[in-house]
Amino acid sequence: MTRRLSLAFVALGLALVACSGSSSPSPTASAASAASRPASAAASAAPAVVAAPCKTKRDLKFEPIVNLTGAWLGDDDGIYYLRQQGTIPWWNGMSGQAGSPAELGRDWNNVANGEIKGDLTIDLNWADVPRGQILGGGTMKWKLVDDGTGMAKLVKVSETGSGFGGEQFTPCAPG
Repeated sequence: MTRRLSLAFVALGLALVACSGSSSPSPTASAASAASRPASAAASAAPAVVAAPCKTKRDLKFEPIVNLTGAWLGDDDGIYYLRQQGTIPWWNGMSGQAGSPAELGRDWNNVANGEIKGDLTIDLNWADVPRGQILGGGTMKWKLVDDGTGMAKLVKVSETGSGFGGEQFTPCAPG
């Protein structure tokens, strides 16, 4: 129950962060705000780019002990930002990685967290968040494997729930 509640709070927090960076104020509020600021202040308030497409492969050697933190390209055209804390991975996955930053995560957007086991499998709970159009969820098992060239990739082993589109993730370098 506590783990499920923690995941719900994480998903809510990530959804709020995603929404705060992408929502635009009402035209009335924007006009009033811009009118009350000097021109230089209005120009400096332009939205920042929040993400970039993953175009370059990022080498991550496959080893029994590896830190998964970084960007990963999914075979579902999504970009997944992973953070590993000890044996606990967290991610935010967003659709449309090759599109504009404003469109990132608009079809689907999910969060996940779980635990990395000694056999390099990762048990995850995941849920879609409302930035996207889909609201699914469930559990998954992933495995960290050698991609055949000595580099790491993640491969989905099993899942329950509403269905998760991605089957493989490879490390990438947004830019």
